[in-house]
Amino acid sequence: MKLSSFQTTIENQFDYICKRAMDDERKDYMKILSRQSKREISFSDMGDYLVNQFSVVDSYSTDFQNFTCNGFTVGVESDLLSEALRNLPDKKREIILLYYFMDMNDTEIAELLKLNRSTVYRHRTSGLAFIKKFMEEQAK
Repeated sequence: MKLSSFQTTIENQFDYICKRAMDDERKDYMKILSRQSKREISFSDMGDYLVNQFSVVDSYSTDFQNFTCNGFTVGVESDLLSEALRNLPDKKREIILLYYFMDMNDTEIAELLKLNRSTVYRHRTSGLAFIKKFMEEQAK
């Protein structure tokens, strides 16, 4: 059966509209890909610092050297730092652990240990100096 010229015209118009819609979709998709490629970079092009932000490292209690001070247990991951802390006198170690690991200030530590604030400060600074010296000697 032969199509009339009207039906042929309608089919051609429909065919044109379908082709046009598909071409517009292709153009939109290409624009999206272009925008994404401008904002995205591959992992191989990133620095180690950024790549490490996407990773998670499990930590276990066996990875830490534990110290107990005034009823608190503090875990230290660095073997060198834990060795330096072990070589400190008990009072200085306790003050440094409370200050740097438990986020207490000199006044709070002084109240907790029933010491003068200036004594806490003196023990803390001399303890840090010892740790610094110890770690520098071990690094050589």
